[in-house]
Amino acid sequence: MSTALVSIVVPCYNYAHYLGYTLENVRGQRYPHWECIVVDDGSTDHTDEVAEQFRSGDVRFRYIRQENKGLSGARNTGIAASRGKYIQLLDSDDLIHPDKLAIQVAILESDERIGITYGKSLFFQTDNPGRLYPSRGLTSEDRQDVLRGGGSGKEMLKRLVVDNIMEVSCALARASLFAQVGTFDETYRSYEDWQYWIRCAVADVLFDYSPEAGTETYIRTGHQSMMADKRKLVTYGICLRKFLRPYLSGRQRLYNAFRMYKLYTRKLLRIY
Repeated sequence: MSTALVSIVVPCYNYAHYLGYTLENVRGQRYPHWECIVVDDGSTDHTDEVAEQFRSGDVRFRYIRQENKGLSGARNTGIAASRGKYIQLLDSDDLIHPDKLAIQVAILESDERIGITYGKSLFFQTDNPGRLYPSRGLTSEDRQDVLRGGGSGKEMLKRLVVDNIMEVSCALARASLFAQVGTFDETYRSYEDWQYWIRCAVADVLFDYSPEAGTETYIRTGHQSMMADKRKLVTYGICLRKFLRPYLSGRQRLYNAFRMYKLYTRKLLRIY
């Protein structure tokens, strides 16, 4: 097994009630060579107390508090403080399979061309964590194999113009990627991960999609979250479509224009 250090970056804003489950999940990783950086983004709850419980019992946990900068800003703070060869971005209400780091580190170690490796995500409700669904809508429909596949450059842009290819916690990335592409755009208050994957594709980063057992990410749904703010989703969806436009051609531009038209229609009609 590799001994390469993985930096797990956990941004948290007023999610103390979920943070303990996420950090306990980190502590249960079978890959032992990690550090976990909790970035408290100006929380007003007891996020600091939860983080301290883990930090005091395991030196691999670290805690940083900052004034509220938003999710992108919190992730960037964690990335800047990281010491690992690889970076796992993990939202403070998400969970990952106990074997995820071990399997994905091995994938990155086996091929230096790969910048990002990721697997499938499964969705669960807080009040029924034992039942998992392949879609955010909590249905049995699985579209992930249609939208998610490896590649780079134009091949990835073909997928990204349709939809986001993964939840942010699915990815294990090389730390060097953030030197190459840059960090998250802090002007985005939603879809910041989608925008980042687009930038990676434009930079010709190689994505590896390996949805084998043990690489799953578990996404909590059915609770108050950023994804529930439909006004924000529409606003930044338009920003994202404008950002995509210069990198597309032919049918991709037509599709992108159609999606932007639908977003503008929702905005004008105030259907949030």
